[in-house]
Amino acid sequence: MINTIKKTGISIFIIAVILFSAGLKNADAVIIDQVIAVVNKTPITLYEFAKFNRQAFEDYEQMQNEASQGIFTQSDSATMSKTKGVLNILVDNILIKQEEEKAAIYISPKQLNAYIKAVALANNFTVSQFFNFLAKRGISKEAYIKQVKSHFMEVELLRKVYGNKMVITKRQLVDYYKKNIEEFRGEPKVDLKLIFLAVPSNANKKLKEEIYKRISKIRETAIAGNKSFSALAREYSEDPSEKNGGRIGYIYKNKLSPNFSDTAFKLHVGEVSGVIRTKFGYAVLKSVGKKMGSFKTFKQARPEIFSILEKYKTNKYLEKILKKARKRSYVKILIAA
Repeated sequence: MINTIKKTGISIFIIAVILFSAGLKNADAVIIDQVIAVVNKTPITLYEFAKFNRQAFEDYEQMQNEASQGIFTQSDSATMSKTKGVLNILVDNILIKQEEEKAAIYISPKQLNAYIKAVALANNFTVSQFFNFLAKRGISKEAYIKQVKSHFMEVELLRKVYGNKMVITKRQLVDYYKKNIEEFRGEPKVDLKLIFLAVPSNANKKLKEEIYKRISKIRETAIAGNKSFSALAREYSEDPSEKNGGRIGYIYKNKLSPNFSDTAFKLHVGEVSGVIRTKFGYAVLKSVGKKMGSFKTFKQARPEIFSILEKYKTNKYLEKILKKARKRSYVKILIAA
C-alpha cells in the first residue's frame, strides 16, 4: 500500500511535528489525573490537554485561577470557547483512532521505513542525516515516525471505508488543471530602476518639503527625457543601486513593500512612477521590463494537483467518518463553563 511515495500520492515535504515543551514536567503530579472529557471509555486528562496545546492550557489555567479569586474578565468567554475547541479536536483524534482499531488498520515498520527513506533521499539526505536535520529543529525521530504513521493510518482507514471514492483519477487531475489554469502560472515580476532620496529621521516639515520638491523635479526631468533615468540615478540617487544607473533588476511582488509593489506592478514598461513616500524617504520607480511567468505544464503541476485533491478528499471523508462516529459514541466534556 505504501511501498513508494508515488503510490501513496503523499507529498515529499517534511511533516512538521509540534512538540510540547518540557516545562510542564513539574506539574505532572498535579494535573495528570484530572479528567476533563470522556470519549466512550477513553478519558482525556488535563495533562493530555496541556501536552496537545500548551497556550490553550495556560489560558484556561489562568482563567480558572482568576475565577477562584472572584476575578472575571471579558475574555473569559473567548478562552472557554478556545478551550472547548481544542478539546473537540482531541475528541476527534481519539474517535479516529477508535475507528482505526475497529477496522484493524495496520501499518508495518517496513512500510514506514521505506517512506522515510524516500523522503530523506528526496531531500538529498541519508536517513541518518535526515533525522539529525529534524533533531536540530526540535523534532525527535520517535515523534516524526509517530506523525507519519498516524497520517498513513488515516489514509488507509479512508480507503477501507470509502474504497474507490478515495481514488484520484487522471481525468480528475486534468479537469482540475484546466479549470484552475491560472493557479499554475509562474509569479509575475518586474524589472525596475530606482531613484531614492533619504529623509533624516529628525527632519522637520520644511526639510521634508525641500527633499520632496527636489525629487519631484528629478522625476519631471526623467519624464521629459532631457536626461536618462539612469543618468539621473547615478547623479542624485542615494540608494546603492545608483552605481548601476538605479537598476535593481527583476523583483517578485512579494519581495517589495506594499506601497512599492502596488505602484511597480501597475506601471507599463518605460513608465515612470509618481513620487512614493516611504518610511526612510522618497522614491521614484521606472519599469524597464515585465515577465508574467510561464504556465506549468500538466506534467509539472501534476504532483501539486494530486496533493490538493488528496487533501480535499481526506478532509471531506474524515469529516463524514467523524460525524457518524460522534452519533454512535458517548462524548462528554467535563470542564466547567
